[in-house]
Amino acid sequence: MGTGAVMLLGTRLGRLGLLVACLLLVVPVALGSAPSGNDVLRDLKLAKKPAERKAIIDEALGKQHFLRYLSVQSLSQGDSNGAPFIDLMTKEPSSGMTVKFKVVKTQSLIKLKEAPETQVGDAVAVTGVIQSVDPVKWEMVLSPVIVRFKDRASPKMGGREMVYEVDSAGIVYSFTGGKEPVNVSKRDEDLVQNEAQMLEKLGKEGWAKYLKDEIAKRDEAAKIERNKLNVYRKEKDAGLTNAPAAPVQNVITEDED
Repeated sequence: MGTGAVMLLGTRLGRLGLLVACLLLVVPVALGSAPSGNDVLRDLKLAKKPAERKAIIDEALGKQHFLRYLSVQSLSQGDSNGAPFIDLMTKEPSSGMTVKFKVVKTQSLIKLKEAPETQVGDAVAVTGVIQSVDPVKWEMVLSPVIVRFKDRASPKMGGREMVYEVDSAGIVYSFTGGKEPVNVSKRDEDLVQNEAQMLEKLGKEGWAKYLKDEIAKRDEAAKIERNKLNVYRKEKDAGLTNAPAAPVQNVITEDED
């Protein structure tokens, strides 16, 4: 093989390697994300002909989508064979379409119940599989569904949206003055309101310990509430050795627990 052929082969192999590397970078991102359900509803709203709407619906059915800004119109709590659930009817703002879903997964129930508890007028962001779309009733049903976070009612106008603005798990404060860094989430931001006074009173190590201890207390309280909702947990303390099997709940393509 001549020098020119070797150089050409090397170039092609290099390009192939680059292509493979790009695919390895892109595929995990694609697998870990869901297409926008808001875009689906916007396209349905803009579609002029029934055939166009049918094509959009057929493409979306049975697939997982991420929807934001869902304004809660009504919600009702219930219990099915010992498994708690919350039914929600929401409205997507750009299309005006009603979006309905039943929340059954433990972490999603916790999200809705964490203070301040979700009420009519609040907004949520969810990932759900589009089960049905009725273009006459202008209604969509998601099942199963995961509540991602309590959301704003509409997109932020101007400026960059930070995670902590919509997700209580987002970090709003970090303290690195102690032996170990301490991160404070949106949920616990009230702990740092008197930072200057507490630092003066407790010192750096004392401040770090105070934050860790208080966060641990809140984590434990949240764990207790989560366990109350976790229908899979065996009731050992009650001595229910012959308790009936927990009911099967819907699953989604990723496990939120």
